[in-house]
Amino acid sequence: MKMLFFVALFVSAACGDPIYTITNLGGLGGAASTGYAVNNSGVVAGWGQNQSGATQAFVSNTGGLAGLPLGSATESYAYGINEAGTVVGDTYINGQSHATIWTGSGLTVLGANTYAMAVNGSGEVTGGNGQAFVVVNGQVQNLATMAGVNWSAGYGINATDEVVGDGELGNGTFRAMIWKPNGSVELLGTLGGSSSQATGVNDSGEVVGFASLANGYQNAFSMQHGTMTDLGSLGESSYAYGINNSGEVVGYSYLDNGDQQAFLYDDGTMLNLNSLLPANSGWVLEEAFGINAAGQITGMGLYDGQSTAFLMTDPGDLAAIPEPGENLAMAAGIGLIALLRPREKC
Repeated sequence: MKMLFFVALFVSAACGDPIYTITNLGGLGGAASTGYAVNNSGVVAGWGQNQSGATQAFVSNTGGLAGLPLGSATESYAYGINEAGTVVGDTYINGQSHATIWTGSGLTVLGANTYAMAVNGSGEVTGGNGQAFVVVNGQVQNLATMAGVNWSAGYGINATDEVVGDGELGNGTFRAMIWKPNGSVELLGTLGGSSSQATGVNDSGEVVGFASLANGYQNAFSMQHGTMTDLGSLGESSYAYGINNSGEVVGYSYLDNGDQQAFLYDDGTMLNLNSLLPANSGWVLEEAFGINAAGQITGMGLYDGQSTAFLMTDPGDLAAIPEPGENLAMAAGIGLIALLRPREKC
């Protein structure tokens, strides 16, 4: 397993002169790893190849990455983590996905063809089984349906139990959806094209995702108070996946030359995360998926050509990160990504 290392990054950005560090989270003994979610203690959940070459869910700890129990599964992915260290994702048993919840007391596996995508601070989980659902006190509750929506899934849930995701319309296109705690459901629009998908929501109800343009490309968006904002791109299409309570958004975009690069959207500006790295850092940050209250960002990048999970931190915000304590110790003890990938290629 790779040793953790830190590189101080001195940058000049639109918002000032922050000093960033980037941590190579290493792997599980295999060739690649991806960080997908990070809680406010800085603990990352994601997946990587283990020594057998299979994909396995992990959480980060002070020693690197710890693989989460597979149970009877052959592969697993982790997509969400909360402050208590509860991790949610999928395990694959006989080739079928099973929504899975990892806690300090073990793992809970739901039925076949289910997916778990996010968990809030109260431990409520959202995902899909052909229909968007939440898991409350261990019980699966399907969310409301809409006329004309044949299939749906939840991808994000906030502290007030607002769920976001998408649904498939009768014409085969996908549209972003919001399920409110009062039982109502809303179908979102697009950015001029035919499709949209919501991937995350913060505690203020600000929703992020991506939507198609009239020209066939897709751009990241945020939506608050009913207004959808096009976040632009670094060249061509862009896709937003994570948002924190400060409204900072992360995702990835394609450059004009076709290269894929991770971004941070803050104060009306989309920044290429690679622009925050010094020359010759050895890093190419390709995807960002999660961001916490302190602005720590996780995703996947290439370090000296090797695909690996990373955690990027602004030391000026370290005071906002609580000590991991018991949560980190508990977390250390413990293939739905296609659904969150763009559904239309540009």
